[in-house]
Amino acid sequence: MMQLLRDSRPKKSLLLFVVTIVIAAGLSLLPGIHEGEEDLGLSWLFHARGVRPAPPQVVVISIDKSSSGHFNLPNLANKWPRSLHTRLLDKLSQAGAKVIVFDVHFKEQKQAQQDLELAQAIKNAGNVVLFEFLQKQVVETQDSRGLASQFIIDELIPPFPALANAAVALAPNPLPKVPVKVSQFWKFVPEAGDVATLPVLAYQLYRPEQLMLFIKVLEPLIDTKLSRYYQDDIINKKMLPELMKVVHELFLQKPDLRQQVLKAIESTTAAKTNKQQMRKLLELYSGRASQYINYYGPARSITTIPYYEVLESDQHQAMLKDKLVFVGFSEHRQWEQQDGFYSVYSSKEGLDISGVEITAVAAANLLEGIAVKPMTLGMHMLMLLLVTIVLVLIYKIAHGIWLPVMLMVAGGLYFLMSLQLFASSGLWLPLLVPLLIQLPLVMLLGMIWNYQDLNRERKNIQRAFGYYLPETEVNRLARDVSAHGLGGQLMHGTCLSTDAQQYTRLSEKMSPQQLSDFMNAYYDSIFRPVRESAGIISDVVGDSVMALWASTSENLQQRQQAVTAAIRIIDSVAEFNQQHPGDELPTRIGLHYGVMVIGNVGAVDHYEYRAVGDIVNTSSRIEGMNKYLGVRLLASADVLEGLQGIEKRFVGRFILKGKTVDLALYEIAASDGDDSSARSLLWQQFSGALTLFQQGLWQDASAAFALILKDYADDGPARFYYQYCEDHQCVAPENWQGVLRMQEK
Repeated sequence: MMQLLRDSRPKKSLLLFVVTIVIAAGLSLLPGIHEGEEDLGLSWLFHARGVRPAPPQVVVISIDKSSSGHFNLPNLANKWPRSLHTRLLDKLSQAGAKVIVFDVHFKEQKQAQQDLELAQAIKNAGNVVLFEFLQKQVVETQDSRGLASQFIIDELIPPFPALANAAVALAPNPLPKVPVKVSQFWKFVPEAGDVATLPVLAYQLYRPEQLMLFIKVLEPLIDTKLSRYYQDDIINKKMLPELMKVVHELFLQKPDLRQQVLKAIESTTAAKTNKQQMRKLLELYSGRASQYINYYGPARSITTIPYYEVLESDQHQAMLKDKLVFVGFSEHRQWEQQDGFYSVYSSKEGLDISGVEITAVAAANLLEGIAVKPMTLGMHMLMLLLVTIVLVLIYKIAHGIWLPVMLMVAGGLYFLMSLQLFASSGLWLPLLVPLLIQLPLVMLLGMIWNYQDLNRERKNIQRAFGYYLPETEVNRLARDVSAHGLGGQLMHGTCLSTDAQQYTRLSEKMSPQQLSDFMNAYYDSIFRPVRESAGIISDVVGDSVMALWASTSENLQQRQQAVTAAIRIIDSVAEFNQQHPGDELPTRIGLHYGVMVIGNVGAVDHYEYRAVGDIVNTSSRIEGMNKYLGVRLLASADVLEGLQGIEKRFVGRFILKGKTVDLALYEIAASDGDDSSARSLLWQQFSGALTLFQQGLWQDASAAFALILKDYADDGPARFYYQYCEDHQCVAPENWQGVLRMQEK
């Protein structure tokens, strides 16, 4: 993997794709992630979508504190006289309510007369559905060997018989309590024999004609006759729960029946609206036993009327006509709440949505044919794959700060797309894994790898610039590229200038490629000593090289390093010449110390980093003096001042061409195997002769230099002064100060 991390961006993209999709897919299979999607992702979608209008066909009549206070009764429904419910049923019947659902468990009998009147009112209404409680019980049993065991069963506890017999239907309404969030409702309860739940039964009772159309399509495809449940195309309301159970079990027993019914629906000549209703029923009976609730908003989003207002006023009569009415506990204050359920819209203050409103919302969802539709596992994985592809493509094309920016934009667009699909069709796309796992993972790895790439590119650029600029300057530009402007810094430093003899001859006889290869090898013999002595190469022109040792203050050590480098260059070039017999490049060196400005020089869009100042020109002039004096290494007195352990001889004071100030120059001995004792004797004799010359005794000096040349015929400085004396007839000029003025470089 580490090798892959060092490889090209395409390979990193592939690795990122594999890592991201494997982690995303693996986590998506964990139950905790699905719970997180339901707890967080679904919550984000509901709150971002906002409140949507609930269908007006569904109304909740709330048993609440305001009603208890109005009737001067305890805020406990089981303490209310049942005569109130009788009056309520009369009012609802007069108003023309189509279906009335009591989400209240009338488990026990109370006052016989009131119970009888309530049962009669329920029977007279002919459209009342009552709640039956689903209770879990532990049953102990023994097997054939006498071993005891326990198992849990679900038992339906109906209202007391008088009311149960009067109601058109009974149904359970299983809802979990906190801390479980109510995100789904049961359509059928497998543990209770696949009976239909309260919202499903209420919906089907409200729209029996739709079920009748569905039965007409279904019946030819099954062996079971369903005619006993209806007569003259009218479904028997009392037998509706059993009919719904039978239809649901048919689809459970025959998995291929769903496709057959769907095909039959598509081929029927029924109106488009009826086909849509039949497809809704097909999903109701053949789909999952539970369905996600598509909430309309927080508590009281469903039209809610306080109980007492229905009894005490006729203002709601028109509102209740042909409605599906649910009666149950519902408060609008947290501290008065008796029957609240934790949901996506539970408020920070603790106000939950009441059970009766959740039931009403579920029934409203069935009426509208809307639901929260989670993706199947296959579609879920496909969506994660698509998200991964998009994120990895962004990583592949985006660099630097654009990577997190584009990833965040992509995340925002994905959320907006998810929100649009959720608001328009109820489709629930995964959010937790794409936005909280895939996106941060790609961003983290992408930014780390981008940083590594940029750092590697930066080092490559620094390395490349290091061939042309000093390391300090490269680092400065790497920190701030805007610092490339004109100007520089005042420095104290030593300048070393070199020049090669016979370069012109070699350039004429070699091809450009041969000359280039040859000179590169030659430059190596010069550059290495400079680098090893902490110098920087400032300029290379043809066969000439300039090197610098500079600091912001006077530095004895840097002058020592410059002299050491010069001596090593002489030795290194000598070795180079031995390796190239016939193509030697004897090299001369000049050293000078002083103040200079080091920085960028240029104009428009081209700059060069170099030293500017008299020291640069003077070192070049000193290098040129080697040719006249017949030596290889000259340095000014400014360079050598205070340095120890350097073999040197004073060769005179000169005013170089174009200069006005004289310089004391010294020849520095190279370490190329010369006899140091003989050199010491020569330099001693030369020093005496030079003293005569500087005192103006040129005739005596000429004789002294001639004597030196008898024993040291190759000594350049002695030959220079002897010839100078002879050329001037051994007569020093008037006002002689011991300084020679050079007319040529």
